[in-house]
Amino acid sequence: MTMNHMRLRDEVGLQVRYADQTRYGSGVTGLVDALVARTCAPLIALARREGPARLVEGSTKFMPRMFAAQALGGLYSAPDVLREECLYPAAAQVTPTALVVRGLGPAGDGSLVVPLHGEAAELADVVAALDRGCARPLGGLGARLWDALQGAGALSRETGEDLALGDGVTAVGHATVAVQHAGMRVVVDPFAVPPLPGDVQRPLPCRALRPDLVLVTHGHPDHFDLHALLRFGADTPIVVPAVARESLLSVDMALRLRELGFRRVIALRWHDSVQVGPFRVVVLPFYGEQPTAGEFLHPEARNLGNTYLIEVAGRRVACIADAGADAAGDTIAMAGAAARRHGPLDVLFGGYRAWRLHPIELLGTSVARYLLQVPRAQWGTRQQLMHDADDLIAAARAWQARTVVPYANGGAPWFARLGLGPHGDDDPSFDPDLATVTQAAARVANAPAVRPLRPGERVELLA
Repeated sequence: MTMNHMRLRDEVGLQVRYADQTRYGSGVTGLVDALVARTCAPLIALARREGPARLVEGSTKFMPRMFAAQALGGLYSAPDVLREECLYPAAAQVTPTALVVRGLGPAGDGSLVVPLHGEAAELADVVAALDRGCARPLGGLGARLWDALQGAGALSRETGEDLALGDGVTAVGHATVAVQHAGMRVVVDPFAVPPLPGDVQRPLPCRALRPDLVLVTHGHPDHFDLHALLRFGADTPIVVPAVARESLLSVDMALRLRELGFRRVIALRWHDSVQVGPFRVVVLPFYGEQPTAGEFLHPEARNLGNTYLIEVAGRRVACIADAGADAAGDTIAMAGAAARRHGPLDVLFGGYRAWRLHPIELLGTSVARYLLQVPRAQWGTRQQLMHDADDLIAAARAWQARTVVPYANGGAPWFARLGLGPHGDDDPSFDPDLATVTQAAARVANAPAVRPLRPGERVELLA
């Protein structure tokens, strides 16, 4: 890097701020969740004071009040029928307006806001250039962002070290997985958490990943992370689920990436495939992590997602993220069908947190909008929205996997401070310990090998 070149520091976090002019709020901004939270603020306060069990105990009394006409009932055109503008917030009324830069100052708690002034389509190019290191741009968004970052101490002349991950499959942390072979790399669900001053263990920086292909399973922010994607750059191929119409539960990721300047966005449906270098990627169904484990209102507006089978050099790796079962299908059955069609797996990465809760417990979560799609008949029924440890082992056996890697469960101190992982949540039933997976494997015959991986550890595919 020459003397007049500077690069974005690894400690800096990025977030795109959107103006949301929709009536009820979009899932892109989380304003719909805030609407539910404001409406139900007394119940959320009660849960904080007396614990979530108090909500569950009183749910038969609380739920009808929450959905009365003067509360959340106004979101419905008829019982169990959400208003069109609530179910499908107008995508054109949600627009990127600013880049929020966090992690500034000695304690890492400072931030600044850089308005985009209609230049959002330049953002992916500008941020990627800053991440690599560049001279001050001559004008436009690049120059404004450079000046703002330089003034805030967010730029550095240090080049940093590009880390070699090595061939095989690397667990980067939480649901991020890197598969590398012959000098090329596929990264699934890149989720970058900037380090804080004083961190003993540090997350891998985005420049350590530098993917040739990105695969995104679904639109929740710990899987669809613009901070990481912007640092990769506008010409990085990014596969996302195809979303025909942005809804309360599904962000149109292709639209949102393209409006930020990404040029190689590939929207794929279940059973599509794509070839990049030595990698063949097959898109498989994403079941689970819906408003209920069974039927729910407006299933056509489900949380759309993909799971992925990655084939390289005769080996197969699958990532199924927050999978489970719902009225549309069961991931365990899907795994058996995939084994018959594509062959057995070498490595399965799968979650095991289960997320068992009564619908009223969705209050105060980042997906409080799920509550709006729970049928009245299920208001009092506890749901399991994702695989638990036994389900993960069952899916691995159905797929004839040699090795199963438990993931999508935090996995390091920097995730715990975001509330992800068994050390970041006070409820051990939400993020169970890794031991539950090894115990589940011990209960069945012909179980796969369970291989917990800490962030940065990898499995060699060709060993």
